[in-house]
Amino acid sequence: MPEMILPGTYIEVRAEKLIVPGPIAIGNVGIVGTARRGRLADPNDPETVYTPANIGEARDIFGDADAFNNPITEDHELTLIRALELAFANGAQRVYAARVAKKGTASAIYELAAGSGKLQLTAVAPGDGYNQATITTGPIITVDSVDTLDMGISVSNTSETWRSVPANVADFVKVINGDHPDYNYRAKASTGGKSNLFTAADNGATGKVTAEQKIEPPDGKPTTAGTNGAEAGSSDYETGLNALAMKNVHIVVLAGQTAADVGDKLVTHVTNASSDLMRRERIGVIGSDPSNTVASLNALAQDDGRIVFVGPGLKVNDTASDTEVTLSGAYTAAAVAGRISSLDPHASPTNKTIVARNLEKDFNGTELEQLLLNRVMVLEDRNGALRIVQGLTSSTNTAWRQVTTRRIVDFAKFGVRSASNPFIGKLNNERVRQALKGSINGFLADMVDREMLISYELEVTATREQEIRGIAQVTMVVRPTFSIDYIRVVMYLE
Repeated sequence: MPEMILPGTYIEVRAEKLIVPGPIAIGNVGIVGTARRGRLADPNDPETVYTPANIGEARDIFGDADAFNNPITEDHELTLIRALELAFANGAQRVYAARVAKKGTASAIYELAAGSGKLQLTAVAPGDGYNQATITTGPIITVDSVDTLDMGISVSNTSETWRSVPANVADFVKVINGDHPDYNYRAKASTGGKSNLFTAADNGATGKVTAEQKIEPPDGKPTTAGTNGAEAGSSDYETGLNALAMKNVHIVVLAGQTAADVGDKLVTHVTNASSDLMRRERIGVIGSDPSNTVASLNALAQDDGRIVFVGPGLKVNDTASDTEVTLSGAYTAAAVAGRISSLDPHASPTNKTIVARNLEKDFNGTELEQLLLNRVMVLEDRNGALRIVQGLTSSTNTAWRQVTTRRIVDFAKFGVRSASNPFIGKLNNERVRQALKGSINGFLADMVDREMLISYELEVTATREQEIRGIAQVTMVVRPTFSIDYIRVVMYLE
């Protein structure tokens, strides 16, 4: 409120009671895996996490999967696209994808002839998806006494062009790398700046870039071939998880990785992400080894309310070889994650269908009982449809047994934060606290209307000591809705 010096009317608007929580997403899927191309996940570079809208866009970014039974790298198939196929097929709509590779994996390097040598174009990431690049330079054209040429790079469906690039090697390299001070990127570069596919280096060359060069498959090949790094280990997948840490992700999958491989990394990630410091509540979905025994599935189920352990594996059509292949439960995890993400927080995955050809193994009733008792979200073939038997987590704490309880509580936490954050910095008095209560109350009432909660109780208070410390105390009692897992029928005969 301004100090009143000049005569007039001074009006203070107190709008706290108009504050309402913003929209909340709860079904975003994060997937980490190996692929042919795409930049490697970097926790310090948010642009290395991609958000494909569908599987076609994902293939444009990461390339196709290799044949599952005959992978490019022996015993190490590429995992990311295969997991994305299953996630999208089972309902995932908002996906964050992070590519990882074995450390030290080679990037493709091409050479362009120049006056005194050859300059190098190095792919921005490892992968054989860059080994089929087409690179062209146009004829020399003199513009304002400067020799220029056009430059083009394409990989699969991605093409980049720069017009009227100075032919001088030093200037040419700067243009491709996006740091030439005088080049008009807005008007002349299709990327609006640097290449997103390759980086350039003079490699000791001087003079001018040779005009009218063309490198294209199958004859034009890189001087150093890129490799995929499909042997990525647990530390590499951990890097991918770290890249997802601050993204708006709620369900996490490590493509093709089993609980025995990286289960501990996933538990650590979801626990840390769901802490009050990071405030990124999420669950992890992970699957079984390529085994069809009940004992092997039971042994790997971890006791954690934020982990969903699934099995058995799936039989699917392998797009690379056009044959039916059997995938382990590590890929079932991607399908289940996609299915869970398609549901509202209070909608149970119990009895929901999974899109695949068949199961690795169809367990009998006794085996299903053992798996459920050991907290495995198991699938069964019921009348020709693959269904989730029961939507449960791996927790032994019955409070978190149903995955819907975890998702409802996480949704409530997101909503309360969204309702409360606009009040940070405002007065800690009764009027503002009542406005805060009204904002939270509106959100919780909506959860009741949507049948996520049966009922709730809410108080917003502050003692004088809390007011001095800047604390407004919100106390809630929420009663989440539970789903029907069993129907018990008592039949009287007369």
